[in-house]
Amino acid sequence: MTTKARVKRIAGSLVLATDASIGDGHVSAGYIATSGHAGLHAHRYPQYLADAGARTAVGELRAVDLGLRAVLAAHPGRPVEVRVDSMDALRFLQDWHSGGCEMPAGYNTAARAQGGAPTLVKLCRRVQEADHLLSFGHEKAHAGHPLNETADSLAKLGLRTLRGILPRTELPRLVTLWAERALADFRSGRMS
Repeated sequence: MTTKARVKRIAGSLVLATDASIGDGHVSAGYIATSGHAGLHAHRYPQYLADAGARTAVGELRAVDLGLRAVLAAHPGRPVEVRVDSMDALRFLQDWHSGGCEMPAGYNTAARAQGGAPTLVKLCRRVQEADHLLSFGHEKAHAGHPLNETADSLAKLGLRTLRGILPRTELPRLVTLWAERALADFRSGRMS
């Protein structure tokens, strides 16, 4: 199924760009928003969560969840335009936005160890509950868009930390530095 993504812009929307990186049994999700929020989360990839072919989409959707939780908590009631570079993730988000509940192939929807709902089930609900505040669109990967490039870099930064290439203590400084640079470029209209 192919979808030509058109973004329905909502006046005053914050823009949230997200991305994920998967490698060596690890996954890392990064996000940056025009509200100034930026972050990443990296961890070992639980292999049981989805079929091998769906793991990238799951990682991308988890990045959206991470960013939306931060932005919606800080700015309740404010519209958010979510930009992803994964057409697979975009199709799930658009389906959920329209009231659907399809999950990536093999995604385990059973309650997690502490009895909570799985991340993507919670994200699906969040998208449906805030449907009037959210819009979703595609951003071409590696095309120089400062927010998309930074979300991608943050996700890769998380993987480098997990591999021991970069100490965790460097993350707060680098996330802040990269976010400030990307937001300045975005606001000035500069492309990387």
